[in-house]
Amino acid sequence: MKKKSFLIQSLIILFLSVGIVASFGIIPLPEYSTEINQELNGEIFYLVEIQSSNILPPAPDIVDQCIFKIDISKAITDEEKVICTSDLYQYSYDIYLNNTEIDENQNLVLRYWDNSSNSEMTLVINPENSEIKKVNNEDVSMGRSAYEVNSLGEKLLSSWDMREMSARSAGIFYQKNSNIIEIFNVEAPTNYYFESLRWSPDGNSIVALDTENEIIIFSKNKIHEPIKLHLSSSYSPQFEGDEKVIYQLIGWNN
Repeated sequence: MKKKSFLIQSLIILFLSVGIVASFGIIPLPEYSTEINQELNGEIFYLVEIQSSNILPPAPDIVDQCIFKIDISKAITDEEKVICTSDLYQYSYDIYLNNTEIDENQNLVLRYWDNSSNSEMTLVINPENSEIKKVNNEDVSMGRSAYEVNSLGEKLLSSWDMREMSARSAGIFYQKNSNIIEIFNVEAPTNYYFESLRWSPDGNSIVALDTENEIIIFSKNKIHEPIKLHLSSSYSPQFEGDEKVIYQLIGWNN
């Protein structure tokens, strides 16, 4: 009797699911151009997690965290490793790589906990040669936060600011004074959205990370269609065989 009741319940759920799909349809993932617009330039920095390639439980371990960059000024957009937490163990095992910022000199600024002084300290990384400089917190001159606002006073709005959980669309918006302006909006599955939004240095473009782990560039004035960056899969040899997952975008310098 219990088996028959369970079978009936399963059939009801199946028919309901089919009915919902038939009524609303299946929305595919958005498609983007992969051709870089010639007007775009500069380097985009992002944080990745290198995960072990385990395919059986337990879940893959995080082997390392690294900052990578990609120069979109070049015809071939190969990504390059800038620094990893494993390169900084001489300073600390508590490196706050997810709070990395770009200073006014276009260097990467990251903080860590120094056990010897029992205080927070700062490292400045030259992204061109990965040179590391240890400095005091008060000696760091930070630039404008590319997430909060650009030089024109326009603030990017996150997906959580603008999107309902049940929405079958994904969009990019910014706010200037009391006005909210739509940059891009597209039909998409309910679990698809954009995050980790950052302004370009000139304030005319936005780079975002989507839930498919893709980096996409949007034009604020809709001069070009959204562009998905094609990243090479090559990175540090010591991580060969492991999976690289983009965790967040850090910023865009010129």
